[in-house]
Amino acid sequence: MISAVIGRIPQYENAVAPGWQVVCLPERVYPGLIPGHGEAVGKVFTDLTDTEWATLDAFEDPAYNLATVRVLLSTEIEMDALSYIWRGHHINQPWLASDFGRNELANYLDRCRNWRQRYDQRGS
Repeated sequence: MISAVIGRIPQYENAVAPGWQVVCLPERVYPGLIPGHGEAVGKVFTDLTDTEWATLDAFEDPAYNLATVRVLLSTEIEMDALSYIWRGHHINQPWLASDFGRNELANYLDRCRNWRQRYDQRGS
């Protein structure tokens, strides 16, 4: 998904965020990160440019807020990382990447590419 939005796959570190969970959102195929029991598994992108952050900010749903989350990297280093936190309604059910990949990924990637094309045209 990230490459469809910013045009490349940035460098990253695998990470977990204790005290956070990834949940389903009503009428959306993508997930929301909310405070909760357990831990959320994800990636920390380490080389995003200011332009790429601006593109991600424009892409994300307005119900997300960019905030600092404490994560533990796979190298066992603890650090603060920026993440988009969901502030809207959610379904109290874990979001599963495997279900998304099987059922929604191809259509979602097309939507992301179309969004990026429109975004680039506005800047021209």
